[in-house]
Amino acid sequence: MELQAEEVLQSALKSYADVFVAVGEAGAQACPPVGEGLKQSLLNLRQRLNAETSATVITETEQLLEQELHTWSERAAHFYRDKTEEVREILSIVAKATGQVSERDQRYAKQFGNLTERLEATARLNDLSAIRQSLLKSIAEMETCVTKMAKDSQESVGALRARMSVYEARLEEVEQIASQDPLTGLANRRRLERQLELLANRARPFSVIYIDLNEFKYINDTLGHIAGDDLLKQFAGELRTAFRTTDVVGRWGGDEFIVLMDSEFRDAVTRVKRIEKWVDGEYLVSTGSKPCKVQISAASGVVSWEPGDTPTTILQRADAAMYEHKARMKTARKRLPPGSGV
Repeated sequence: MELQAEEVLQSALKSYADVFVAVGEAGAQACPPVGEGLKQSLLNLRQRLNAETSATVITETEQLLEQELHTWSERAAHFYRDKTEEVREILSIVAKATGQVSERDQRYAKQFGNLTERLEATARLNDLSAIRQSLLKSIAEMETCVTKMAKDSQESVGALRARMSVYEARLEEVEQIASQDPLTGLANRRRLERQLELLANRARPFSVIYIDLNEFKYINDTLGHIAGDDLLKQFAGELRTAFRTTDVVGRWGGDEFIVLMDSEFRDAVTRVKRIEKWVDGEYLVSTGSKPCKVQISAASGVVSWEPGDTPTTILQRADAAMYEHKARMKTARKRLPPGSGV
């Protein structure tokens, strides 16, 4: 009974430690600019929890966890407040520019009104010389007015464009951050979901590739999360290189990746067979102390859009195809003689 209690305790402690990793990943995805700091801090806290951990250390770790989450929430809130203020400022600039254009138009409307009255008065004159002089004066005033209007318009539009371009660049940067996986630099889950919905609504053939690393959890548990993160970054880089620039390559979560290809099933299968030779193999990963070689392979599932498919159903089919491939790979490994590689 004591042995069983010890096993239960160790299992509970490991589950508690794994929560730190899950919370860090969620924080990194929810707000990438401040999430990486939270993730690293929680990984450091996780190291405090081991087989010899005392009740005092667990209590202290829980308090530190609360502090880290509180700090992260404040930073995330501050970040999104700043971005909200930038959007408000953009709207304020547009409103101000609109008001300036309206005021300018009213001012010039008054000038044209005065000019119209003068022309009407000229029409009532009987002296041709006086009419000619009046018309020349009116034409000169009109030319001056039109020239000034054009100059004012160019200056207003130019100033507006300059300021808007600055804010447009900032918004693009925020959009890029919001749609990018902070660890690998690939498209994140949010962008994949959005792109998948656009492709499904278009109702034209496209393919989904679901990729999952084999034995990644074992590498994480034996070599540590530093090695796991390094492996994910290297694998993501190889994956990005193996696909076309028009394909959307993203990290779905953990060690799962998704590729959206604007092509039919046959083309996608051909591409997957080609990249299996490219991305599978040996990787040299950092463990925090010394590099370590690991052998990696990936299971993949390829499906194409069919009429009636929703983003959810096509992902489910791709996931099922990936697990079928993973099962076949396990069976193949079992059949190999001792000492053979896959």
